[in-house]
Amino acid sequence: MEVAFRFNGQGGAVIAGVGFELYQNQPNPFVNKTLVGFHLPEATEATLTVYDETGRMLFTQKGQFGKGYNAIAIDRALLNTTGVMYYKLETATDAATKKMIQTK
Repeated sequence: MEVAFRFNGQGGAVIAGVGFELYQNQPNPFVNKTLVGFHLPEATEATLTVYDETGRMLFTQKGQFGKGYNAIAIDRALLNTTGVMYYKLETATDAATKKMIQTK
């Protein structure tokens, strides 16, 4: 049985033993910018995409990310909307979606 420790402090530090995970953006709700953290079991290419409630793509970022904890900062100007949005992280083998809220 694998054991993983998670500490939900500022920065969302994660200790080894965790597989693919997408974390809740911080802060949420946010006004100016937010940070989307995720954990990868191996270094790989990943794509983060943000959608509005109708499914319209607002933002996407693709890149090579290292094994372990990674984070992508999103500025409100990149989204050009407010309210409820969904963000999805995809790799070749995994995907996860979460909800975030941007306030005025």
